[in-house]
Amino acid sequence: MRHRNILWITGYALLSWSLVTTPTVAAEGGWVPFTDPAEHAFTLEVPQGWRVAGGAYRFGPLDPRAMVEMDSPDGLIRLRFGDAGVPPYAVPDRSFAATGFREGSRYSPNGVAQEVVANYRPGWVFADLYGQVRFASLCRTLDLKRLQRLEPVHPPAAAQQQVTAGEALYHCVGASDTPMVAYVFAETTLTRMQAVGVWQVSWLYSVLTPASAAGVAFRNILHAMRSFQIDQRWEAYQLRLNGAAGDAAYRAFQQTMQQEHARFEHQEAQFQQQVDGIDRAIRGVTQTTDSVDGTQREVWTGPHANYFINPTGTVVNAQSSPGSDFHQLNPHN
Repeated sequence: MRHRNILWITGYALLSWSLVTTPTVAAEGGWVPFTDPAEHAFTLEVPQGWRVAGGAYRFGPLDPRAMVEMDSPDGLIRLRFGDAGVPPYAVPDRSFAATGFREGSRYSPNGVAQEVVANYRPGWVFADLYGQVRFASLCRTLDLKRLQRLEPVHPPAAAQQQVTAGEALYHCVGASDTPMVAYVFAETTLTRMQAVGVWQVSWLYSVLTPASAAGVAFRNILHAMRSFQIDQRWEAYQLRLNGAAGDAAYRAFQQTMQQEHARFEHQEAQFQQQVDGIDRAIRGVTQTTDSVDGTQREVWTGPHANYFINPTGTVVNAQSSPGSDFHQLNPHN
């Protein structure tokens, strides 16, 4: 029987930060602290007056999971960090097949974790799979507008690790016919030890919001997650459960947290660009800059990488220039 000895060293790897961020601003009613009610593992600030639920969910000594949900007073904005229903995964191999474990089978190695047997899914693949389930009951229609690979939040911690990340952006029509933005970011981490493979969703967050309130939704995510603090006593306790060398492991954990906060600070400067990008993806347009006069214009997003315009203003999306009277429009990344 295998023994799973991998700890999500960030404390709660399922808690994730928004990829779309803004400088911290006060919520309309201010902020109030929220403390994990189960194990007092973490605290964070949430908008006052919002409905907040969640905390630590332990499925085994080495299987702590976190989920925090924040809903606006009118119920239209729904934010979720992590998901206690997302387990760690064991990669199927011959030993699993020989003992009757197949894709989707539940597996509990020595009772330390509640795993599911599943092949590895890259971050962007998981984001879309998760989004389809997450929003199925909340959206009458759900149209994928953007699915792309992104830089992971965490670099691989060892040579035997593979870390990938990505996002899925959807246009959702809710029960009241309100146009909504639905979004998932996921990072997945695959670790192989000899012939054994396990993987986790090391960062996960999702948001559902009216398109007109997307800025508010992402601002609240940023503030909540920037205020997030893991309790040191809980972290030391979890490291002892993992059999790690306490001081060295905790220093590594602190360094990881510092790297994450530096990443979020960098994202602050890009907030409006990211929000505008979401808006354009929902509308199906691409922002471009004219290579001749520098004029910026939105054009309908096409299947090809290049855009061209002629003196009459006709825009063509093509692999190569359609004629000598056309010049290039440079799409923004």
